[in-house]
Amino acid sequence: MIYKLNEINKACIYLQNKIKNDIILICGDVGVGKTTLVKEYCKLIGVKENVNSPTYTLINQYKCNGKIVVHIDLYRVNNLMEINELGLFDYLENNLVIIEWPEIILNQIDFNYTLVKIKHIDKSHRKLSISNK
Repeated sequence: MIYKLNEINKACIYLQNKIKNDIILICGDVGVGKTTLVKEYCKLIGVKENVNSPTYTLINQYKCNGKIVVHIDLYRVNNLMEINELGLFDYLENNLVIIEWPEIILNQIDFNYTLVKIKHIDKSHRKLSISNK
């Protein structure tokens, strides 16, 4: 799906209709709009809190309709030992988990997830690709 940045809500609706798992992995270059997509998606599903980038905190949690949304950013994580220290895998049960920059764990995971790829087309357009694994 190709979307305009000012129509990101349409991309989030598309995402919601394609998701088959409670674990969402989001890949894309720096500045492509991963966190913006997460913020809008969280609004769509009912998160009332202000959703912020977890680039520095690594993990943010939000309440949503009796469930917890766990937003994780692995951009600054260098190795699997750091992943284990974060306790990342402890969050995967009974939560909606959204992970930006998941490349470091893609070959290590053996659970079902939805992979979202965002590509920069031009200044105001992005391409969203979604697959369920």
